[in-house]
Amino acid sequence: MLPKKLASQMILLVLITLVITVMLIFSVFVIETNDNDVIAKKLNGPHYLKKMASAVSVMENGGGDNNLYALNTYRAQFSINDHPIFAESQMSAFDHKRSQEFRHELHELGGDFKHAILRQLKPMENQFLMILGYFKDQIIGNTLEDHMENTQNIILQLQVQLTDGRWVHLTIYDKTAFPVWIRSTFAPTGLFSFIIIIFAVLIVRHITRPLAELAHKADELGKGHSIKTIEPTGPEDIQNAIIAFNAMHKRILNVNDHRAKALAAISHDIRTPLTSMRLNAEYIGEKDVQQKILDKISEMEQICEATVTFALRDSWAEKDKNFDLISLIESLCCDLNEQDLDVTFEAKGKLAFLGRPTALKRAINNLIRNGVEYGNRVDVYVKHTKEVVEIHIQDEGSGIKAEDRERLFEPFERTEESRNRNSGGIGLGMAIARSVIRSHGGEIELNNRPEGGLDAVVILPV
Repeated sequence: MLPKKLASQMILLVLITLVITVMLIFSVFVIETNDNDVIAKKLNGPHYLKKMASAVSVMENGGGDNNLYALNTYRAQFSINDHPIFAESQMSAFDHKRSQEFRHELHELGGDFKHAILRQLKPMENQFLMILGYFKDQIIGNTLEDHMENTQNIILQLQVQLTDGRWVHLTIYDKTAFPVWIRSTFAPTGLFSFIIIIFAVLIVRHITRPLAELAHKADELGKGHSIKTIEPTGPEDIQNAIIAFNAMHKRILNVNDHRAKALAAISHDIRTPLTSMRLNAEYIGEKDVQQKILDKISEMEQICEATVTFALRDSWAEKDKNFDLISLIESLCCDLNEQDLDVTFEAKGKLAFLGRPTALKRAINNLIRNGVEYGNRVDVYVKHTKEVVEIHIQDEGSGIKAEDRERLFEPFERTEESRNRNSGGIGLGMAIARSVIRSHGGEIELNNRPEGGLDAVVILPV
């Protein structure tokens, strides 16, 4: 599974590139040093037969053991003993045929060597498998002597009985010649790789730092916080993204400022005739008619104020501050109890939170009042983890149909179907509550309780 962060993915790419490069170099080395074909020709041809014949000639002409051992190579090892190392019963038909060729080579020396035989134990191993075995030996510390003591690594054995009764043996090992410096390169290669990784981490972090700042600022802006213009840094592509974000931020501020001024002017223009109508209504002689007109004027003023407040939700000037969320909810519930609303809340401890307390208090107040209005009584409690805070507002009403839940957050939508403002409200409380919660990076969920009633859950990030 790929890491999720860009910096981690770039570092992983560097590591993969490094590993692939080492493997390519290793493959080239294997190809260039592959001598399996040459060794196979030597095994099937007269090479080792002649080599053994030369050794026998040396020993028959007065050569000492040291002269014999001087003929050793990394693959071909001579030895001399008083007994044979294998019997003729261990030979195959192919071995008997090759032994005849072997005795023919010795016949040219002028001697009669009846006990000159050979046997081939296995074919040459694949070059890659041999190299892997070599690296395994290097890692676990096996020496060439350890390798030769293992009979599974023997390809060919030749033996001849000399005229003095002793036996000369030649053993061919399945061993590839590698430079002695390969093992000594492991530590420098590891150190070099570690240094590359460190530089890669530093460079990648430097490249992605502007992206991290951009993501942080975008998150702050999405929560309704005031942010400063970001200084374009890093590669040109990232700078272009930062410049575009700054331009978008400036346009949003301009639009919000223009909307705030326009709505302030509209509010002033609407309040002026309403005030005039209220003054004129005072001169109406019939009290019943006068009261109805005054009620309608009050209702229009209420609608006007609520509409302007909702429309200016992004222009609230309240600053973020640290406060105790538990104390805020407890204070709100106490105020509602004093207004004869059946609301319960059990405060437990404290919970520090960064946000706009007045706006949050209004949003929670709207939800609690809505619960009391349609569910008679409300129970409030708080659950929190390291990531989120959940404020549960549970009533005892009839709940809400699943298809109606999203509709309730639309402006001027009400659960109560009548047109009576006194019974159903204006229809902006839920819309304002969601706007406030979302401006803090949270969300509101409406869930029907199994035992009846609605559970309005306010989810806020910590």
